[in-house]
Amino acid sequence: MKKIKIYDGIINTKNLFVGVFASILLLSSCTSELDINTDPNAPTAVPNSTLLTSSEVNLGYIIGGEATRMPSNIVQYYAGHRGQPNEYARYDITPSSTDGLWTNMYNVLIDLKTIENNTTATNDRLYTGISQLLQVYTFSVLTDTFGDIPYSDALQLSSILTPAYDKQEDIYNNLLARVDLGIANVTTNAGSNPGTADVVYGGSATKWAAFGNSLKLRLLNHLSLRRPAAALTFLQTNPTLITNSVNDAKLVFGTSASNSNPIFQFDELSGRRDNAVANTIVDKMKSLADPRIAVYFKPIVNGTLAGQVLGNIPGDDTDDAGESLFSRTGSAYASTDSPVIFISAAEVNFIKAEIYFRASDVTNATLNYNNAITQDLTSLGLATSTVAYLANPLVTYNNTLQRIMEQKWITMYQGAYESFVDWRRTGFPALTPSVNNRTTNAIPVRLSYPQIEINVNNASLQAGPGIPLPYVSLSNKVWWDL
Repeated sequence: MKKIKIYDGIINTKNLFVGVFASILLLSSCTSELDINTDPNAPTAVPNSTLLTSSEVNLGYIIGGEATRMPSNIVQYYAGHRGQPNEYARYDITPSSTDGLWTNMYNVLIDLKTIENNTTATNDRLYTGISQLLQVYTFSVLTDTFGDIPYSDALQLSSILTPAYDKQEDIYNNLLARVDLGIANVTTNAGSNPGTADVVYGGSATKWAAFGNSLKLRLLNHLSLRRPAAALTFLQTNPTLITNSVNDAKLVFGTSASNSNPIFQFDELSGRRDNAVANTIVDKMKSLADPRIAVYFKPIVNGTLAGQVLGNIPGDDTDDAGESLFSRTGSAYASTDSPVIFISAAEVNFIKAEIYFRASDVTNATLNYNNAITQDLTSLGLATSTVAYLANPLVTYNNTLQRIMEQKWITMYQGAYESFVDWRRTGFPALTPSVNNRTTNAIPVRLSYPQIEINVNNASLQAGPGIPLPYVSLSNKVWWDL
């Protein structure tokens, strides 16, 4: 698994930091003696502050881009009408489909591990903890998406170029231990503070600790079928969590083409306009008179249907190049400066509602369910709609897991990788396989291992989960999905 820079669908990640890297390059090339063992055109020591900024931005682009597009079609947020988005909607997901996602995630992990190594040596524990927490987050998305992955050996590229695959159960056990280490480190607030180099929380130790606890709660809840009591046990320790939308862990993008939101780049700047939204979520939200419709979806632009909000049938390939048939993602998450959210208060409150539901605690389940919707509407500028929406009999909490998970599915429109986890764990929302699908009507429960692994890490792949079979392997469950 070599470190190869691939930025499929990510236009500008390097450009954001070109000035910094140019300065480093200049310094590295103006030496009086030439060392033939050193590449004079490659920077040898990138500052931790630069690495942190680039890691967070890269992660935001991937989570909002490649990590979103395929799962969004599986859980039927999107229903692309042509090209690559239509392939995903039809479950035409092959090893080559996941090359960019896999490689870019591991590139982020390598940079984060470099920060950890550097700052452990200097006892900059806040930096160390942030890098550890972001590594746990990134690895968790990878293993939830693919199952068994290179983990223990994955970031030792100086000595191990073909890392072995670890079992997902072992990965989860280690991630839960490492998230505790990360929380302990950021809580000390010791050493250098990244300040504005930390574009998520500005170097706030308190907010990073809440992020770490929220991440741990998310991971424990993923194990609801394997370890049903684990999430409640942790929640009963009263950890500090992200419970207010002002503290959402997110990356906010800019207004220029070079630093805009990844969905905006893919849908608008590319000129594709082929990533239609699915009628599954549109029709569900219409049935609830959901106020988020106005910001979730862009009305049809042209033709007799102009101004209406309509979704495509998942898997249908009726061409809508003229944007006269289907809506696209709207202003909340597809404007040039829309945020990519890593973990939100709304998500955390939904997790708590689910945990309390499983514990038969109706009072706390209701409280956190209502808080989740309130926090999401507030974050979207729709706070005044909260009371009326919660009073809708089709929205009011009715002490069922289905009600919690359907509302969480709507809220997590911007986090399809997480909705993909929820749907596999709970079966909600109930989904019908897309039309014209490539999997004999089996909705995928994982993504395919990438072609790059088949090419350069074949022996490890064969010794681990095995070489993926086209379309068939998409039906192989991950460990926590019983």
